[in-house]
Amino acid sequence: TAVAASVAKKPDVPTSSASASCVKRTATEADFKDVASAAVSSLMQNASTSVTKTGPPKAPAKPLEKVDTSTAHVNALTSQNWVTACNPVPGTTESQSACDKAARNARRASLTQEERAKQNRDRNREHARNTRLRKKAYVEELKRTLTELVAQRDATEVEKRHEAQRNREQREVRFRVMEEFLKLRGRNETNSARWIAILEEGFTFTLPRTTYRHIVDEDQSQAADINTSRASLEQVLRGPEAVMEDSKHLSNFLQTIGGDAADASQIQINHRCDRKRFFMDDNVAFMDFAASSVGAVNKGATNEIFFKGSMRASFSPASNKLISVDLTFDTGCIVLQLERLGMSTPNEAHAAAAAAEAENLLDSLQMPQIFVEKKNATGTVSVSSDDGERSTDGMSSLVA
Repeated sequence: TAVAASVAKKPDVPTSSASASCVKRTATEADFKDVASAAVSSLMQNASTSVTKTGPPKAPAKPLEKVDTSTAHVNALTSQNWVTACNPVPGTTESQSACDKAARNARRASLTQEERAKQNRDRNREHARNTRLRKKAYVEELKRTLTELVAQRDATEVEKRHEAQRNREQREVRFRVMEEFLKLRGRNETNSARWIAILEEGFTFTLPRTTYRHIVDEDQSQAADINTSRASLEQVLRGPEAVMEDSKHLSNFLQTIGGDAADASQIQINHRCDRKRFFMDDNVAFMDFAASSVGAVNKGATNEIFFKGSMRASFSPASNKLISVDLTFDTGCIVLQLERLGMSTPNEAHAAAAAAEAENLLDSLQMPQIFVEKKNATGTVSVSSDDGERSTDGMSSLVA
């Protein structure tokens, strides 16, 4: 029986093991499917993430909303209607609001007392929450508006400071350019590069016509002055070459002051420019100056020559070079000082030379001497001159 039982039990062993293996295989297969599905999901998620990271470039970020800093918006924020300023409500029609109110009343009529109390509590909580949110939005809007206003104010102040600094620098540069022009003219600068450095192409120089010294193209100017009254009072020079030539004529005139002294130094003109008398309006500048000769006393003159004048200059906005210069000074004051020094102007010298030449010409002319002879026999009169010419006249009554 035991053997039979054991023999009977032997076939049961594989049956139980087979069933256990089937259960285990079934569980393992289910677990595998779950793990596989989770792995596939994770792989797909990682793939989508990597594609998102390494995929096409992102769209440009949405630009920040412009802060409204208008006066109307600021007034609305500081008024009792600040809620509308923070969260503007879209416009609704009267019919739509009436329909919403009727629908709320209909829903409220169908509620019980407990449901109404709960609805009131919910509405109060929602109202309190909305009030906190509105207050937060109001504070945030005030911060944004104030920050933007402060930034605009700071930017405006910085721009004003930069503009003032640029104006000061431009004012200083143009003052130096005008001062340099007077210095170059006063010392008869012969280096053309120094003139070209401050003069724009097509430069025009206008100054009074002077009678005490030579001027550029004097003969042509005198011919042109016959029909123009303004040209007889001023001369217009164009280009650096003409300005340098005029400076040379001025220097030649200065060297004649004081006579022939042992001092070989050159007489120059020193210009004193006052910054307080310098005015600039856009690209036009005005400046007053006081000038005096330097070195005339060393060459024998009793004193130096002084005069005052004004200078009007137009500048190029790009290069700050001179486009035109209008120089004005009192020529009569200079002529008066020259007369006190005992000097004659070129016009007076020409007039004196012309008078001397005319006097010499008159002295060279000799009037002929006439001799009269009378003959008693014939009654004729013979007239002779010192040049050998003789003539006779039968009218004896004229000689008697």
